Parts: sequence; structure tokens; C-alpha cells
Amino acid sequence: MVRSMIFNIFLVITFDVFMFLNGQKKYKGYVNLKHYMFTLKMPIYQKVLMVKIMIVAVLTALFQVLI
Repeated sequence: MVRSMIFNIFLVITFDVFMFLNGQKKYKGYVNLKHYMFTLKMPIYQKVLMVKIMIVAVLTALFQVLI
């Protein structure tokens, strides 16, 4: 259970980084991981990331119960 939660957290963060770096075609070559780290320092972005993690955790737990 703990392994799957940690895996889900890393999966959400990895997907979030991928979308941050490749989401805007206009800035695709200029945005790097340093910019993402600066974004993580913003409290509103931290809350959004936590909500994403919680949604994936609830959906995963729900599907594990149903199967």
C-alpha cells in the first residue's frame, strides 16, 4: 500500500514536470527544471499539486477496492 502511494506521488510529480516543460510551445526551449523549482516555491502551486496527488490517491484506492 505504501509503495503504491509513493509510486503514485512520483508518477503525478513526473507527469506534472513533463506538462510544465512541454505544455507551452512558445517557451518550450527556454523553460527548464530550474524554472519548475521556482514554481514549486509558490504556495498556490503547492496546493494545486497536493490536490492532484490526493485525487490520484483516492482514485487508486477506489479502484483497488472495486477490483
